[in-house]
Amino acid sequence: MADDKQVQVDETQEQSQEPTEDVGENQAVDQTEELKNQLARALADLQNYKRRSEEERGSFVKFANAELLKALIPTFDNFDRSAAHLPEDLKGNDWAKGVMIVHENLMTTLEKLGVSKIDTIGQKLDPKRHEALMAGPGEKDIITEEFEAGYSFQDETIKVAKVKVGDGSQAEAK
Repeated sequence: MADDKQVQVDETQEQSQEPTEDVGENQAVDQTEELKNQLARALADLQNYKRRSEEERGSFVKFANAELLKALIPTFDNFDRSAAHLPEDLKGNDWAKGVMIVHENLMTTLEKLGVSKIDTIGQKLDPKRHEALMAGPGEKDIITEEFEAGYSFQDETIKVAKVKVGDGSQAEAK
């Protein structure tokens, strides 16, 4: 009888171990799946972080470049004014020609970097790109004269153009 009880105890232990092993295997599979899901989320988070970091770095570089260009714009404007007002007797001077070539090279380089002058004369007034200083005869809200050039950098205005716009009246016939 003691042997029978021992056999019953052994059978009970075997039966109780079988479900435990199944439960253990299921738990291991569940844990593995959970870890896989966590790993996939962590990888997605890392990729998103890298993408955001690159975007922020690009934005910072663009902002820094725009700030540098804003500081240099008065120099561009002065170069333009000096080129426009070069006296007739100096137009044949080799030194003056050299300065004009430097001016042209500077403007070409700026264009390659994404800097461009804002179109003005004949354009409709755009408050994001133009500042109307005066109004006079001409088609309403159409720019008739440019006082100071405006600049954009990579399609973003960094300096508005200062202009004169038409007020809707016609110029007097002469």
